[in-house]
Amino acid sequence: MRFLGLIFVVLVIGFMIGFMVLNSQARVDLDVFGYRVFDISLAIVCFYAFIAGMVFVLVLALADEIVLRTNLYRMNKENRNLKKELDALRNLPLEEEK
Repeated sequence: MRFLGLIFVVLVIGFMIGFMVLNSQARVDLDVFGYRVFDISLAIVCFYAFIAGMVFVLVLALADEIVLRTNLYRMNKENRNLKKELDALRNLPLEEEK
C-alpha cells in the first residue's frame, strides 16, 4: 500500500511540475484575504498552493494519527486488564458440588 501511495505522490508532483513549466510565462493578479499581489507568475502561485495543500493534509493526517494511537493505547490497556481477569478466573480453585 505504501508503494502505491509513493507512486501517487510522484505522479502528483510530476504533474505539478509539468503544469508549472507550461505556465511559467503566465502572469496573474492575486487577492488573498484582502492582500493584493499584482503581476505574479502563475507557477509561483501553483507552488505556494501546493505547499499549502501539503501542510493542510499533514495537519489532518497528524490529527488522525493522534486519534488512532489514543484508541490503540486504550484498547491495549483494556486487553491487558481482560487478560489479568481471565488469568485470575483460571487460577480459582475448583469447588465440588455437594
